[in-house]
Amino acid sequence: MPHPIKILPVAQNWDCHTCGDCCRRMEAVITDEEKRRIEALDLADDPEVAPKPWFRPASGDKWSLAHRPDGGCVFLTGKNYCRIQERFGAEVKPFVCRLFPFLLIPAGNQWRVGMRFSCPSAAANRGRPVAQSEKDLIELSRLLEKHVGRSADSAPAPPLRPGQQVAWPELLRAVQVLTEIVKDRGDRVERRLRRCLAVARIGAQAKLENLSGNKISEFLKVVSAGLEPEIPGTATDVALPDRVLGRLLFRVLLAIYARKDRGVSGKPGVGGRIARVRDGWQFARGHGHVPRINESMPEITFGEVEARPGMPPELDETLERYYTVKLSSMQFCGPSNFDLPFWAGVESLVLTFPMILWLYRAFGDRPPAEALQCAIQLVDDHFGGDRMLGLPHIRHLQRTLVERGELEKLVAWYGR
Repeated sequence: MPHPIKILPVAQNWDCHTCGDCCRRMEAVITDEEKRRIEALDLADDPEVAPKPWFRPASGDKWSLAHRPDGGCVFLTGKNYCRIQERFGAEVKPFVCRLFPFLLIPAGNQWRVGMRFSCPSAAANRGRPVAQSEKDLIELSRLLEKHVGRSADSAPAPPLRPGQQVAWPELLRAVQVLTEIVKDRGDRVERRLRRCLAVARIGAQAKLENLSGNKISEFLKVVSAGLEPEIPGTATDVALPDRVLGRLLFRVLLAIYARKDRGVSGKPGVGGRIARVRDGWQFARGHGHVPRINESMPEITFGEVEARPGMPPELDETLERYYTVKLSSMQFCGPSNFDLPFWAGVESLVLTFPMILWLYRAFGDRPPAEALQCAIQLVDDHFGGDRMLGLPHIRHLQRTLVERGELEKLVAWYGR
């Protein structure tokens, strides 16, 4: 029997609004069985379907759905519908297409539901409450267990840190402590995330592998309460990021998070390798015009971005929802995020906050809610999915920001 579904514990909504973005951007990897099933359908003479070949070889016995020259999937119609679904029903689509933007993450005796906020409808919280999709998600969990050939309880819990392992129940209690901090509306979101970083710093140093039951959560709650007086109350009370170490490394990573290779228009967002190197160097310098490494980026200079006002308090709820989903779903560590240990995954997740807020400022010519949604979409398109972020030297840059105390400063600086 498949394991139960842990539905998102927040007011997250979603429905497909046929924007076609995922069908242009996502690499849909399918099995050989799915390929044969699609080939057996009566699609060869369909005017809405691109000419063959429809598939490209991927790793092992897997295949990827091919894309048209304009970037759209070969089965995407002119009205942004999937032709397979239109003619034969959603259950005939490849599994990866049916699942998006949801993720099902194994967590001991259950599947936890995550979500890709790179989907515009997810970022905008448009549609029905996710809880109403429980029946569909249960069916998808059955298909996933068949698809990957294992059940949820076959996945080991990510270590707290290298060499320090605890069981799933203890790990999920630690998640609950962090989730409660993120949902504490007594603080702005930026301070809630600084509190999470402080707890992660102590947790990564502690010997927790011998604690069981409620002892880990009790320990972390005591740590959180004890650290409270030491955490500056407002962003302006925090020291500025170091101009060389903090801000330069931040912009190097920002050049990855701000990129979008292909969008709804189907046009590339960046050029070839030489253009990427040039744009990366421009971000590292942080002077002059911001390279247009995605179609949404306006004509703006780095100085103008830094001078724009921060995010108003009424938008905190959007970020609270985003970080609650990422934490509660376990989407921030383990296989969902390049096999990062638990505490390193927390730090990786918090790093997205200054990325989102920098982009929010860059999109300042838009209405505030729209600017924030666009920033979240861009950042989440990379978080846990962009292979560059899993490279050792990129992970080293992230660790340097944490170890030198620059991440807290960046969170406060862009959250001010």
